[in-house]
Amino acid sequence: MPHTFRVFWLRETGCDAGTLLRADQLAPEIQAPVLALAPREEQITVLRLPFLDKNEWRHRGEILAGLSWRRTANEIRAILGPHAAVRDLAAHYALNDLVWADVPLEADLHYFRTWQAVSMALQRSLRTWIAAAYFQDITRFDDRASAYSMLVYEAARLFHGRPPMDFTYDLRDYPHCLLTLALALKMTGKNLQANLAHVEQRLHDAGTPVIARRYAPVWYADIQREVHAKPRRFIELLAAERRFINAVIELGANRTVSGVNQFAKSSTQALRNVYGMDLRPLALRALRLATEVLATDVLAEQNGMVEENPHECLRTP
Repeated sequence: MPHTFRVFWLRETGCDAGTLLRADQLAPEIQAPVLALAPREEQITVLRLPFLDKNEWRHRGEILAGLSWRRTANEIRAILGPHAAVRDLAAHYALNDLVWADVPLEADLHYFRTWQAVSMALQRSLRTWIAAAYFQDITRFDDRASAYSMLVYEAARLFHGRPPMDFTYDLRDYPHCLLTLALALKMTGKNLQANLAHVEQRLHDAGTPVIARRYAPVWYADIQREVHAKPRRFIELLAAERRFINAVIELGANRTVSGVNQFAKSSTQALRNVYGMDLRPLALRALRLATEVLATDVLAEQNGMVEENPHECLRTP
């Protein structure tokens, strides 16, 4: 019996949302590598192909032939680089997701409150994720100036937004943004002390008591003053955060193929070089988080709980 695949493939011109195809019905460019990964048992295997726009569709043979594949459990999907992976997920949400289809636009009364919730969730999570990625290498605590800026960024006050459409700290006028800088640092002592306590214990456990003392919670105010006096690194972190969050909000306002392409470009540029780290994969986690917030905070309130049908396709061939 020929192997059967349940194909999920979103394109600008249409969508397969669980179409059943035999192996010989797959595009010839992917038949051999996909069959090589398929389970030996006779069962239906899920096959997910990446998003293609109209221009890419004309060259689909060449594109598909250049892909590598991997199987996880009973699912086979293409291995995509950071930019392509972000673009693929953004296309799924912006073009074919029931939650994103109903997000309020600028003229809607719910617009500010909706994206305020998304922005605050992303601010909170990005600071945790970015700091965790940076301090994964414990030797980075040796550079206290850089480490202090990162710790203060992790503890920084969330920006609650300013109607009608200001959702992130605006520090573009640095070094003249002293008031905004003060707001970002205001009332952060408790969070910073808690973070420093964890750092101090971690450094003690690593056998570096001398360095650990430099991160004792008792020094939190001195650390804040040092970052306030030399805020460039801190501001660069907030600026990257701002660029990414604004890109998410713009994707919500422009749920088109051009909007997807622009989001992939803007978001990956924002995260390509953060404190010397390539954090583009964080865009995937952030997009999923934004979708969770939209689903719970918006649709649950306005329309009741919406159950997504994984086999439903808003874009039909």
